[in-house]
Amino acid sequence: MLHVEDERNTRLMVKDLLGGAAQPVALVQVGSAEEGLATLEREAFDLTLLDWTLPGLDGGRFLEAVRDHGRAGRVVVLTAVGTLERAREAMRAGAYDFMVKPVDPDALLDLVDKAARSVALLDQAGRAGPAVAQAPPGVVGRRLAAPAGEAIIGHSQEVRDLRARLELVATSDASVLIVGESGTGKELVARALHEASGRHRGRLVVVNCAAVPDTLFEAELFGHRKGAFTGASADRPGLVELAHQGTLFLDEVGELAPVSQAKLLRVLQERRVRRVGDTKDQPVDLRVIAATNRDLEQEVDRGAFRQDLLYRLDVVRIEVPPLRERKADLPELLDHFLRLHAAAYERPAPAIDDATLRELLALDWPGNIRELENAAKRLVLLGPVAGLAELRRRRGHASSGAVPAVTAPRSAGPASGAAVRPLDEVVREATRGAIVAALAAAGGSRTNAAQLLGVSRKTLFNKMRELGVQEETSWS
Repeated sequence: MLHVEDERNTRLMVKDLLGGAAQPVALVQVGSAEEGLATLEREAFDLTLLDWTLPGLDGGRFLEAVRDHGRAGRVVVLTAVGTLERAREAMRAGAYDFMVKPVDPDALLDLVDKAARSVALLDQAGRAGPAVAQAPPGVVGRRLAAPAGEAIIGHSQEVRDLRARLELVATSDASVLIVGESGTGKELVARALHEASGRHRGRLVVVNCAAVPDTLFEAELFGHRKGAFTGASADRPGLVELAHQGTLFLDEVGELAPVSQAKLLRVLQERRVRRVGDTKDQPVDLRVIAATNRDLEQEVDRGAFRQDLLYRLDVVRIEVPPLRERKADLPELLDHFLRLHAAAYERPAPAIDDATLRELLALDWPGNIRELENAAKRLVLLGPVAGLAELRRRRGHASSGAVPAVTAPRSAGPASGAAVRPLDEVVREATRGAIVAALAAAGGSRTNAAQLLGVSRKTLFNKMRELGVQEETSWS
């Protein structure tokens, strides 16, 4: 990882923090953007921490210089100025994420871990390249076209049908509506469509419709002119403009408010966009892909979604099957995630026996592939016994017909007088062990431990108190 920072104290803090992490990070630190660019001529990195305010070249000009070659990997901007405008400026310049100084150590470790695992995921999927690695989450592109669906794991009939449909649709410019439950991989399908299309050299711009406030929707999507409103100190392109000659992906499009739907419809109809405060339109050439876990026809019936917008988006529909309908792919998916996260956490990939696999296959997986990946992380970090015990605890019951991976110890024989331990005692012990192991793996960070276990910090705190973990540790 490359760290570009002119403040010595900040460099020392980051060095100590990452050096003491559960998975230490190889770190190169420089004091200016010029030194950073010179370093990148000699070496490529998966991640760069960048101070926005630097002597000489500032963060924005550094990002411009590294945008196309991608040797800086994913760039995270650190700045003492925590304004929304500064965050937008950094993200539009190509930053992967944005953090405000003084940096929260747990948040920084979490961000570094997330970026590293994201790069590893792309590498494992066979899709990673320098341009992909450096692009922010909403802007991916400038790659050679790939066969549609090559990164979608599985060989079930459902997945083969999905790949075939992607192949038919990818090379056209038709609008596509991707539907499916949460966690099924709708964004992965959207990226596969973009990568296999004639627009793969342009950007894939992701808009999380559920995360854009109604009051900021117009400025975020359409951009603004200098002086259009308080704080608009310069002209700014919107996300729609950034997708020019590429693909605009509207994730969770069913969450848009009616007023935002109307503004979006006009752009899709006319393929023209007007920045806030401007008097003229600008033409945009883009493809539109949308995704939702809602039934938009029902939303239309109850007046929550515009029918004319649905017609614009739903030219071709692609349904992504839930994991319970493609159980044949579960062993392959599990193996992929185990190897991926074992490499990321520098742990051996756990061996999954037939009994454990049968138990996993018996589950219905309401969280779909996202839930399976989280389970794989726990199996890597905690081991099969504690990982499965935690999974059972979350479900509130053991899988019917499954062979348990955690068994109660029995006596040597009837004459010994030993009794079988109650199941709740075994689960309580396994849960406590899972929490202690997660805290150890997270270097004592409750925030990171909660994420590893897939629970909120509050849930983790309550469970620690219940099991007496916090009374026996000094973690904070």
